Amino acid sequence: MGKKKKTRSLGVRIALTMMSVVAAILLCIGVVFTISTSNVSDMLMESNRELIRASNRHSSASMIEVTQTRLQELAQGKADLADALFMEFRSAVAYAAEAAAQIYAHPEKYEQMMPSVPDASNEGKLTPQILYSASVNPDDPAIRQEAALIGNVQDTLYSINNNFDSMASNYIASESGFMIQTDYISAEKFDESGAILPLEARERPWYVGAKETGEAFFTPLIKDAHTPKQVLCCGVPIYVDGEFKGVSGAGIYLDSIEKLVESVEGSSGDALIINQEGQILFSTKAVGALAASDDGADLRDSESRELAVLASRACEGGNNVELIEVDGILQYVAYSPMKTIGWSFLIVLPQKEVEAPTLELKDTLNELTSQIASNITGRISTIRVLLLFLFLVAVLVALLISMILSKRIVEPIRVLTEDVKKLEGDNLDFKWELNTGDETQVLANSFQSLTERMKAYIEDIQTITSEKERIETELGLAAKIQADMLPGTFPPFPDRTDFDIFASMTPAKEVGGDFYDFYLVDDDHLCLVMADVCGKGVPAALFMMASKIILANNAMMGRSPAKILEDVNAAICSNNKEDMFVTVWLGILELSTGKLRAANAGHEYPILKRKDGSFEIIKDPHGFVVGGMDGEIYDEYEWQLMPGDKLFVYTDGVPEAMTAGRELFGMERLVDTLNEVPDANPREILQHMKDSVDAFVGSAPQFDDLTMLCMEFKAFHQKPAASLAAEETE
Repeated sequence: MGKKKKTRSLGVRIALTMMSVVAAILLCIGVVFTISTSNVSDMLMESNRELIRASNRHSSASMIEVTQTRLQELAQGKADLADALFMEFRSAVAYAAEAAAQIYAHPEKYEQMMPSVPDASNEGKLTPQILYSASVNPDDPAIRQEAALIGNVQDTLYSINNNFDSMASNYIASESGFMIQTDYISAEKFDESGAILPLEARERPWYVGAKETGEAFFTPLIKDAHTPKQVLCCGVPIYVDGEFKGVSGAGIYLDSIEKLVESVEGSSGDALIINQEGQILFSTKAVGALAASDDGADLRDSESRELAVLASRACEGGNNVELIEVDGILQYVAYSPMKTIGWSFLIVLPQKEVEAPTLELKDTLNELTSQIASNITGRISTIRVLLLFLFLVAVLVALLISMILSKRIVEPIRVLTEDVKKLEGDNLDFKWELNTGDETQVLANSFQSLTERMKAYIEDIQTITSEKERIETELGLAAKIQADMLPGTFPPFPDRTDFDIFASMTPAKEVGGDFYDFYLVDDDHLCLVMADVCGKGVPAALFMMASKIILANNAMMGRSPAKILEDVNAAICSNNKEDMFVTVWLGILELSTGKLRAANAGHEYPILKRKDGSFEIIKDPHGFVVGGMDGEIYDEYEWQLMPGDKLFVYTDGVPEAMTAGRELFGMERLVDTLNEVPDANPREILQHMKDSVDAFVGSAPQFDDLTMLCMEFKAFHQKPAASLAAEETE
């Protein structure tokens, strides 16, 4: 209020002074005008600086959050692509191990098929061949008989290698000392004299590791036995009735993984891969702490504590973005795990690149502020000269001039100052309603232009946030559509009392790749399906929906379980450009007799409870995954169910549920949990299992879909008399 009184009294003071003494008027007007314009200039500059600080706070936070999210998604996407390759590689080796185990277990079903020894003329062609340890006599009858039996696996090894682009070689190594190998380097298996080199397969890391652990074993990068290249090998032990027979193994060159790392360079920063020992395997950095080296240094032992701690978290399977100092530069580092092999994918981006747009905005605002200050100073100087000239020209019009100046110059500047003061916090609406037509108008227009540009920039940031919310909404809709695709009404057949069924699916992400299904093929046949698509998220969900529809269409034609899987596999392989696959357990229960016919395409073992018994794992014969290899033939088996028996099928998300300390729920705990409520109905059994898994994992995030189905066979279905008569007539 004090400043307003001072401004209103300025005209009166000027008029009185002009009427008495021109000199006093000139002095008073000059002093008052100088002080007023200086205060206005200071207030305008302070308002500009506050506007710049507010802009920097909002823009910096938004830019950093968007960039961190993008880095994390990029790192996770690259890690998932690499992990899919290693998962497919491990599955292929496991499939060959299963094939060899079947041959060992049922020798009467196979003819003698002795593999050929290496032939240098086959160099460059994919060729099966047999190699021996130096301690083995190839002419030993027992060795020849066993080699001729296991020679039946040659076609399987050939097919796997031929369909896996990155595979260097694959093999079955027996505990007896021979190895059947399929590769392209027949000429590398001879010494300088032309004699075939012995191969000590039982001493190779992949053999030793698989034998000692009793499960799939990945080696570190090792030197190939026949070439100077580095390869990653995987071994899977072969057991027959608990007896160790040998190891199925394979090696791949990691050219595709190296290309995956190099594809990040130049677009979003640098990328690297580290193994579980903290060693850098691949990196786009040529120098520095994150460059690949030959000394096998462990990043967890880095002199930089921040880098060592980050490397430890990555090696433990962490998934995060952190800002740390690397090589003297603050950098954002995003890391995501490859769960199959235990490696981690890292993407690095300097902090200055993240904050560059904010700094650029700050420089632009500073420049605009300097321009405004210069304009204010220039305009004020011009006005001072004009005032002096006018008062010197005519004293008689001094009063009129002073009133005009007070109203036309001082008042608009005061109004402008008041409008600028209103610009606080998120309020950036600057309105200038006066039309002075002079320098004050130019100044107001410049300030209005500045605020409009600032509002446009903030609106752009809000648009980015809105787009993110739209994507989340669409993912929620996709999750609902996927849930609606699965049977969700229970009991599904309220008029049927001969069986009871309940199923559930909890996806790890908004949408998932697991699915279950059940339907009556006819009045006497119930089809049950449990499946798990490779991967997660939207791609897995789309593949899941297509697989579910194809399975249902084939099942409703009345085919056997094995035939259904063979036809579905052929349909998916015919147009599977993304090399996705799905594991499937499918059973068809004849309700009038209790006979259950089933087939398994690489899925988890089913669990069965007899009426007076407990839940037990049934190790049924496994075929290869659906979509993994065209022309696959599936074995079919049959169980006899009696009233009171219960069947439980599930996906690997149940036994592989993991605590924050990386402890698995496991098959033993799964079976024990089922046997805690053996007499409960299917709905109660699944709820008890879900509660037990949730209690076990605690606050740890769910990393895989959780899908279960339980069916209780309650009574033999009594066919209608008309149906029985028709069957007897037939």
